[in-house]
Amino acid sequence: EPPSIVVGRKGTLEAKLSQKQCNVIDTAYYVNDGCIKHNQLDLKYLYHNLKAFDFQILESGSAVPSLSRDDFYNEPLALPPTEDQKKIARLLDVLDEKIDVNNKIKDELENIVQSIFRSRFVDFEQYEDLKQSELGKIPEDFELLQIGDVCSTRGGGTPSTDNDEYWGGDNLWLTPKEVTSLDSKIVFDTERKVTEEGLNNSSTAIMPEKSVLLTSRATVGEVVVNREPMGTNQGFICIQPNSRVEPYYLACLVENKRPEIENRASGSTYDEISQTSFNGIQIAVPPKEDIEEFEKKVEAIYEDIYTRELENRRLEELRDTLLPKLMSGEIRVNDIELDELEVDSEV
Repeated sequence: EPPSIVVGRKGTLEAKLSQKQCNVIDTAYYVNDGCIKHNQLDLKYLYHNLKAFDFQILESGSAVPSLSRDDFYNEPLALPPTEDQKKIARLLDVLDEKIDVNNKIKDELENIVQSIFRSRFVDFEQYEDLKQSELGKIPEDFELLQIGDVCSTRGGGTPSTDNDEYWGGDNLWLTPKEVTSLDSKIVFDTERKVTEEGLNNSSTAIMPEKSVLLTSRATVGEVVVNREPMGTNQGFICIQPNSRVEPYYLACLVENKRPEIENRASGSTYDEISQTSFNGIQIAVPPKEDIEEFEKKVEAIYEDIYTRELENRRLEELRDTLLPKLMSGEIRVNDIELDELEVDSEV
């Protein structure tokens, strides 16, 4: 019966809250009010503790990460008075709700961008005169080019992971795994950073702000635009637009070509698309003034997305910092006002 906390015990070890009735398979544990033996434990308070808990420290099993019930049961839990638990849970709920609102707005904004691009440059709704081309009918004033005509590309690289002097620097370094977990097409930070020595001793290079980064192996076809200079590993084609196009237009164009990109990918171990094959993809390119008009419109939208990304980062850091301090009593929940946390009225 809802609400229930579901904890993965094999594979992905994490806690999720279900507000609907659910059936739990044998690779997960669940906790609801009927399971709680301590009458002073609030379920939502327990959820926030489990969500913040590092399950990796309890991981067992070699091939598939696993969680032992006994190890799980033996973990200590700080238990403030019940009323304080409820207040702590509500405070953290508000932060999570604001993060969720931002994510939903970002999704809607991204859908708006894609709708604008498709209506103008795929369905050609604002163009009347069309001509026949190798790509089918396109507007009269569009050019038939290849992707390599409107950008330059390069690959990434990985400094030796055996040399500690190459890691822990100030240079951002992106991997495809991080891209697939992003909530938008904007990337501004990375899990690992590379030193100057690491850059100088590998094939990775720092791409300027607003480059288009395309995952090119294994998971092929994910597209992001970097808002900070960064390098990548070898699982990317790093794309720098030339004067013929603009960054967000190019990102939308590449994303729209994903089916062809995936079809061109091949390999014995995993699928991969080469730079040569990518650069040879045919495209219909509108006049520069049409691209600039589109760019001006969507740049404001992506600026909003970026602002919400930064706000979510701040809210997540605040939430993760507050929980242990509230549990330990270092901060009293009654001393916190939501206005002081700068959570606006959208929630």
